[in-house]
Amino acid sequence: MAVLQLNNISKAFAGEYILNDISFTIDDRDKIGLIGSNGTGKTTLIKMILGEISSDESLSTKIKGNISFKSNIKIGYLSQNFDLNDNNTIYAEMLDVFKETLALGEKIKSINVELTLLIGEELDKKMKELAECSSIFEQNEGYSIDYKIRQVLLGLGIDERNYDKEIKYLSGGEKNRISLGKILLQEPDLLMLDEPTNHLDIKAIEWLENFLKSYKKSFLLISHDRYFLDNVINRVLEIEGKKIRSYVGNYTSFIIQKELIKRGEIKAYEKEQEKVKKMEEFIIRYKAGVKAKQARGREKLLNRMDLLENPDIKNDKIKLKFEVDTVSTDNVLSIKNLGKSYKNEIIFKNIDINIYRGNRISFIGKNGCGKSTFLKIIAKKLEKSEGEIVYGGKLNIGYYDQQHENLDKNATILEELRNNYPLSEEEARTLAGRFLFTSDDIFKVIGKLSGGEKARVSFIKLILDKPNVLILDEPTNHLDIYSKEILEEAISDYDGTILIVSHDRYFLDRISDKIYEITKNGLTSYKNIADYKIIDTSENSSNESKKEKVIDYEEQKRVKNRINSLEKRYIILEKEIDKLEVNKQNIEKNYELAGRKNDYEELIKLQNELDSADNIILEKMEEMENIELELEELKKFE
Repeated sequence: MAVLQLNNISKAFAGEYILNDISFTIDDRDKIGLIGSNGTGKTTLIKMILGEISSDESLSTKIKGNISFKSNIKIGYLSQNFDLNDNNTIYAEMLDVFKETLALGEKIKSINVELTLLIGEELDKKMKELAECSSIFEQNEGYSIDYKIRQVLLGLGIDERNYDKEIKYLSGGEKNRISLGKILLQEPDLLMLDEPTNHLDIKAIEWLENFLKSYKKSFLLISHDRYFLDNVINRVLEIEGKKIRSYVGNYTSFIIQKELIKRGEIKAYEKEQEKVKKMEEFIIRYKAGVKAKQARGREKLLNRMDLLENPDIKNDKIKLKFEVDTVSTDNVLSIKNLGKSYKNEIIFKNIDINIYRGNRISFIGKNGCGKSTFLKIIAKKLEKSEGEIVYGGKLNIGYYDQQHENLDKNATILEELRNNYPLSEEEARTLAGRFLFTSDDIFKVIGKLSGGEKARVSFIKLILDKPNVLILDEPTNHLDIYSKEILEEAISDYDGTILIVSHDRYFLDRISDKIYEITKNGLTSYKNIADYKIIDTSENSSNESKKEKVIDYEEQKRVKNRINSLEKRYIILEKEIDKLEVNKQNIEKNYELAGRKNDYEELIKLQNELDSADNIILEKMEEMENIELELEELKKFE
């Protein structure tokens, strides 16, 4: 069943089309990766789906397309802008997702209180209302709200000790994770995520992968993380040359399919061009000769032909190459017992490592473990708390800051380059052009640039520095897949030493000689990401065996539902026993009256009724006792 359908959608800015006649369908349970170079219109497309911007007339047909949705569709969108209440705590902000269900829970509590005061028809009416409310509450999994919130926050690396922390005191990365958590808890019919792995550490990315793989509805995500795409999607939509094309399978499958399709299209295009060339030669040769009529016929035919577009689209790519001016000594860095603390809180300690010329070393770890802090200390941007760093000779360190704090936000691109390096305007323009800054782009103010544009300016400065030691803090953030591949090639060709922090597993596997995990108590080394996952999984399994058995989500839900059902039954039994006791009192009055009249037949009949009433009351009391015992056992697992 189609969740969403786009028909001939187009979009232009300042008369320049970035999308033209886009058509595709998203079906139920589609897991789609939307890919394309930066600036091709991925985010624009999502905004049109959300209705935030309107579409334009087609460049060719001059007809405006349309977007249709399945009825009552619920769409969830994670953008790079956060829609959070700064005054809420983390936990309260997550609870906000379930405010309607929680209100229903409060109503159920109120009804249960009212039941103790009602009898007769009013009681029956209120019991019916309770049953209806409870059914909706259970359907919305109201008894599992706390469990679900804790599972999502744990998966995204939010420590339980921070649940009471107010949103306004969170970093941008933490706010991103909270926003992502809220969207996931909403479980919309169509989940749309724009770079969801930004600000997540490797463990959180792997948790998100598992969540999305088991997601029972549709999602559309923009991501430049190749391992992530391979692990979660079953379909690719690629925007290229103002068009969109659909491929079945994951990212690796898409690469293979695209290459095969492109070869076929190029062959067909070349064959058609050869045919056109021969027709044009015939027209030119015989237009004024004896075969003029045939030539005019072929000219008309040529004019009517719907010619293929050149499939060999040349996307603009940055030109990145790191050069070394001076060769460093063999011993680049010797680090012993390095530690860093903030306000008496230890971030990390006992870091010991020797780094030699030509090493390509990557550092990973949980968010907040001090990866960026570690690089800043080595780059002399931050003071250490303890330990020793011995620098080798002839070092020229180039530092890439993921926050781009080395850029003057008030300067233009041209000013940033010329203020820091002896460049003429022409030289600066040429260099900027290699990084896709054209014409008036160089007069853009740094503070108003996108994350990707700031990254390109930082790379220009690194090239000009010609360092023999590169320290790169999350260099793949804001880069599209094609730019990441160029960065990987530039690093492979680089003759110097590289220290990198990144959460991009594909990138790490491509460029790292060795991977170190930073923990509070030092470093742990791994050969590659696969080695890290194997050891991490093994340690987790060992730790789990030492803990109490943890009930999984489905079992937790079953327990909650059973408790709710038993508690409702207990209330009903209490009411029924109250009614039976009233009825028994009436029988006893009639029994006393029959005794006064010496009506033996009536006495026998009423005695049987009393015995029956006692038996029924006893049975219901025994059922209540059994419920109490079962509830006592079940509540041990809450």
